[in-house]
Amino acid sequence: MSAPNNSSKGRCSIKVPVFGEIPLHPSEMLADLKVGENPPLWAQFFKYIICGFLGAAVFFGIYALVRIFYGDYLADSLSSEVMKSRLTRVFIMAFVIANVVSYFTNWMFVFTPSGRSRWVEFGFFILVAAGSFYIGDLAKDWFIDLGLHKDLATLSFGISSAVVNFVARKYLVFNQKPTGSLAL
Repeated sequence: MSAPNNSSKGRCSIKVPVFGEIPLHPSEMLADLKVGENPPLWAQFFKYIICGFLGAAVFFGIYALVRIFYGDYLADSLSSEVMKSRLTRVFIMAFVIANVVSYFTNWMFVFTPSGRSRWVEFGFFILVAAGSFYIGDLAKDWFIDLGLHKDLATLSFGISSAVVNFVARKYLVFNQKPTGSLAL
């Protein structure tokens, strides 16, 4: 990060590597957040994080509901193989619902639609999510094999999945200039 910047536009801001210039005045931040098409990267990432928290809340909310209402299904006394299998089933159910929510919130508030049909774009969105789901599921199994609690395994699933999604969704799913085989 560099020191605050007073540019010729009279904006008080800070320059951050990768994200560029981030205004420090709330009204200027709000103005950047309201930009619909091609917003500054910092604003786009901030909105993505908010939508991500919403998707994660849906995902973890479903996990919590299963634990509350069907506690025996995920009982601590289960063998690790049974626990891994059952958690995967719960995660798949939560994944589908959370990704429908995530797609529509990202489509409406974060990324500029790609110009592909909405079904093709949604298909790419789910494909990226499925890849991150697979990586997260491997992390979950690894944590259970290490003997860690199912809640920590669930958290590792969420974090490892989220790491992949922003870049893949920005440059593959909502890419405004689709190229090659992604230009369906």
